[in-house]
Amino acid sequence: MLGETLKNVRPRPRVLVVGFAGHQGKEYLPVVGESAEVVGGVDPAPAASSLAEEWGFPHYEILGEALEKVDFDAAVVTVPHSEHFPVCTKLLAHGRHVIKEKPFAVTEREARQLIHLAQRADRSVFTLLQRNFNPVFQFAQENLARIGEPYWFSYDYHFNLAHPTTGWRASREQAMGGVLLDMGYHLIDVLSGMFPESPRVRSAFVHQYREMRDRRLEDLVSLMCSYPSTGLAGSLRISRHNYEKIEHLCVLGTEGALNVAPGAAILHSIGGLPLERYTWDGPKTDAVRSMIAHHLRHLDDRSYRQDHLQRQLAAVRTIDGIYRDRLREQNELADRCA
Repeated sequence: MLGETLKNVRPRPRVLVVGFAGHQGKEYLPVVGESAEVVGGVDPAPAASSLAEEWGFPHYEILGEALEKVDFDAAVVTVPHSEHFPVCTKLLAHGRHVIKEKPFAVTEREARQLIHLAQRADRSVFTLLQRNFNPVFQFAQENLARIGEPYWFSYDYHFNLAHPTTGWRASREQAMGGVLLDMGYHLIDVLSGMFPESPRVRSAFVHQYREMRDRRLEDLVSLMCSYPSTGLAGSLRISRHNYEKIEHLCVLGTEGALNVAPGAAILHSIGGLPLERYTWDGPKTDAVRSMIAHHLRHLDDRSYRQDHLQRQLAAVRTIDGIYRDRLREQNELADRCA
């Protein structure tokens, strides 16, 4: 009996952490260590060596060296946007699973290439999106049908930073987009789960700071979305420099409404009477812990992998389409003014 039990115990996956010395990497590191064996880390930052020594794993400055010297099952990747694609393609070429920060990819072309490489290697590429593991957002997804046919939504997500964007997010070459690609990816993914149809989108990009305008990194984006097959429409507003930090999603339906914030979701009847309230006051690390453990358990689940890849492709396609439309409009305006 003991022998059978030991056979059924799955070994902890061996994980390489890539970009572990940054803010997000340091946040994930202790949680990854709960579900996996961290066998190495890659990061060229000056502080990386001492951090790796503190956590007790080998440190490498470049990914190629780690691929030569470390035996691992999956990599947790937290790097600037510009590095996502080259890092992931190299990992997949060496037959490793990837668990990565958003975005899944910057362009639809890159997203399709990653999916092709993942399928060819029979490996997963999972994106770390915490709202999918927040019980409030899970409640909202599971109870959306109770408001009838949705016909309108509004989604606001704002930071209240008192200074211009700094670090790699202030670099066009590294960030490759402003708040839409960074903060907005979370929202587009939530909406992709609720409303799978690809939306038609009109956008307005706004810049509070001249340097961000010069770098084509939007400080605020406003989107108007429409879903032709159902008649659903909605708006999103995303910014870094609002007067308060807030996230709020409201969906209106033919039989009621749904209000969602990170800590609470409320179902309303027509007329506004609250029908059910679901609250969650757990720490953010609980959702992170659930998310990472879930992905590590499903590395070889091809069905889950396929669903995840298609949802991420939808999110990337929407965001890439908005940026391409914006660039085309700017080029047309420049031609008219020439």
